[in-house]
Amino acid sequence: MENNAVKKDNRKALPKYLLILLVAAIFGGVLGFAAGWVGHDNISEVIATAVVGGLTAIAPWALLITSVVSLAVILWLYRGAKALYTGWDGENDEAMDRADEKLNWGLLLTAAQVVLDMFFFAAAESGDSPLGGIVGFLAFIVSIFLLVFAQQKIVDLTRKMNPEKQGSIYDTKFRKKWFESCDEAEQKQIGQAAYKAYNVVSTACPILWAALLMLSYAFHFELLMPTFVVCFIWLLLQVSYCLECIRLGKRK
Repeated sequence: MENNAVKKDNRKALPKYLLILLVAAIFGGVLGFAAGWVGHDNISEVIATAVVGGLTAIAPWALLITSVVSLAVILWLYRGAKALYTGWDGENDEAMDRADEKLNWGLLLTAAQVVLDMFFFAAAESGDSPLGGIVGFLAFIVSIFLLVFAQQKIVDLTRKMNPEKQGSIYDTKFRKKWFESCDEAEQKQIGQAAYKAYNVVSTACPILWAALLMLSYAFHFELLMPTFVVCFIWLLLQVSYCLECIRLGKRK
């Protein structure tokens, strides 16, 4: 009976899977042809030069502007959450939920801005402008420092709102201590969010691999290092996830 159910599920899913492969093959063929066409007559070199030149030129100022905007929004969210906490009467849970949501958005912005800072800093330092390199370096150092400080203030306020929470943002074992101090419902929520992130990255990695392959036909760049980075992240994700499942299965 169980064997029949397995076969039935496979027969039901196989046509859709084959259709997806067919569409992907056709789409990939069209992109491959387009990439090969772009690669002729130095069109790709002109585009690549323009993109790289423009990116390295604006990178220092983009780093500075995005940092200022992000930090301003983070400060606004933090002050809003702190005002809700300060005015809390001890009974209105909706106010605390809104404060917690503001702090979560603040943490999201700090994490996103750190990634942007690293990207724009690398782009700025790869340019030929000494001024851009100096501006990028100084903006990067100041931005990272302020973002870490903002994370500390957000975590500290969260701990005041939830006294059971443990861990300092400067502790190397912060994530472990924080997770262990969460209750069962919060740990379940973290697990669901982590699994969602796992699925997103598992979908994004093969798409990035295919995109890099197509772009290498068009722009004739060295394919080894970009694909190595993508595949390494993909492999690290898959192996770490499976090993943790095995470990948790044994403990259970």
